[in-house]
Amino acid sequence: MSTAEPLGTDRDEMIQRLPKVETHVHLEGSVRPGTLLRIARRHGLDLGRLDEARITDLFRFRSFRHFTELYEQCCAALREPADLQLLAEELAEAAHRQNVRHLEVTFSPGTHWRGRGIPFDEQLDAVRRGAEQAWRRIGVSMRFVVDHVRGESVEECQQIAEWAVAGGPAGVVGLGLGGFEPGRPASLFAEPIRWAAARGVPFVPHAGEAVGPEGVWDCLTFHPPRIAHGIRAVEDPALMKVLRNRGVVLDVCLTSNLRTGVVSTPQAHPLRRLWEAGVRITLNTDDPSMFHTDLVAEHRLAARWHGFTVAELAGMTMTAVEAALLPDSARMRLREGVRADLDELGIVPTYPPGVTRSVAAAG
Repeated sequence: MSTAEPLGTDRDEMIQRLPKVETHVHLEGSVRPGTLLRIARRHGLDLGRLDEARITDLFRFRSFRHFTELYEQCCAALREPADLQLLAEELAEAAHRQNVRHLEVTFSPGTHWRGRGIPFDEQLDAVRRGAEQAWRRIGVSMRFVVDHVRGESVEECQQIAEWAVAGGPAGVVGLGLGGFEPGRPASLFAEPIRWAAARGVPFVPHAGEAVGPEGVWDCLTFHPPRIAHGIRAVEDPALMKVLRNRGVVLDVCLTSNLRTGVVSTPQAHPLRRLWEAGVRITLNTDDPSMFHTDLVAEHRLAARWHGFTVAELAGMTMTAVEAALLPDSARMRLREGVRADLDELGIVPTYPPGVTRSVAAAG
């Protein structure tokens, strides 16, 4: 299989037109350079003294360390709820241009509470308003995962778990776990994870990125429906079998994995191997502004790097439809819309070996 062939015009255009669903994108990592500059100037921050050329250069990826520093700068600039609402609205607008029908957006409320003192209910009201605007104006639906940063305390994780449960009526659908994996396994936060799950909030962690298969095994203790990244599961055939048999979905982020050094080259990415092992996969951007990508680009990379067909990419979209944390009525509406779009394009989705359409729709 060649991974060096350029995409043909027809396939390139078809990928643009393909309906899409994104299940792993960080709100804070979606801020555009120009938007960050406007926010910084409005709040009188030093960052606001940069001109447009310099703020754009700041977003040029240099290293993982630079990425983390930029991420922290972006979070520090978000001083009021209106900033979060703006990011949600702009994220939905960008998604609409890529034919994305639904977004499951991760944000880190502890960061904004700890650093800027923004109460969670004000944060949630802001992103909810952004989501409502997106639905009314452009028909993009949004739900939210509230994410605990591994480097913070178990007590803070419990607080975020409580926020996740309380935020259900306003669109919070999951409890996430992000940040630096080594030395901070999911099991460290077992009590709040289980507390939230017992109240109907599923666990959707990052794992299998900086830590190998053991990080994914650790998360499986808590029965997550999806795992962000998870690609180092490929190092353990027994783990891939468990993921396949349980139907756990991996939210894969190609550009992110390459930029952060999880894989050394495009060809080294295990996307195709995971697929052939029968693991269900979605494609995602992670932090689109900071990695200079979008969901159309991620689909094109899957085709270019690993030879995925448009039908296989459509299968990933349908997997995302079924794996999104939605109530039945909203899922049915999303499923019907995506299927209608695929029918219009004449695309019949295909799935990993051993995964039938009915199994993929089982969630």
